[in-house]
Amino acid sequence: MSEIICYFSPQSGYAYLGHGRLRAIARESGAAILWRPVDILKVFAAGGSTAPAKQSPQRNAYRKADIVRWAKLAGVPINTEPKFWPTDTLPACRLIVAAQLEGLDPADLIGACLAAVWARDIQISERANLVRLADEVGLDGARLAELSDSVAAAEQVERNTAAAIEAGVFGSPTYFVNGEMYFGQDRLHFVEAALKGGTAEAAQ
Repeated sequence: MSEIICYFSPQSGYAYLGHGRLRAIARESGAAILWRPVDILKVFAAGGSTAPAKQSPQRNAYRKADIVRWAKLAGVPINTEPKFWPTDTLPACRLIVAAQLEGLDPADLIGACLAAVWARDIQISERANLVRLADEVGLDGARLAELSDSVAAAEQVERNTAAAIEAGVFGSPTYFVNGEMYFGQDRLHFVEAALKGGTAEAAQ
């Protein structure tokens, strides 16, 4: 089975915008998505990136216009000035990892966390909110919250982050197919082509 490695932050606007399409591409190609939530601040620091919230007014004005265009294309709601962004993402990262440690598919939970930030104005750094989001997608939120406090969950997020940095990741979302890196949800057509055995040129 083909695999897509997805390094992401659960507060990433572009991860939110690409989430549905990524899952659809995986379903259509029969690929598995290996979800890798990371400590995005460490990734930014290692890659020399500036966090979006700290970028210039010009870049942030463009980003807001851009995410509206992509949201319309994806058919999802978007708030260009979310109330709880940026935020501490480690609690959400550890909750997602806790689901993985339980052998569960975290895709719906990831989608819920991303939508909480960008469409629902829910603070994903708060434990009670994370429990509720997990419950809403049919998972045992209390159980996952308990597991998210474990050393195993914390260490897995650190391993994900270290692997991302070693692989050259500098932002979210970043996808890998067959060792090839694709940064940003606007490169998902390249991901799709790679899964079909095509080339970047064929995806254009």
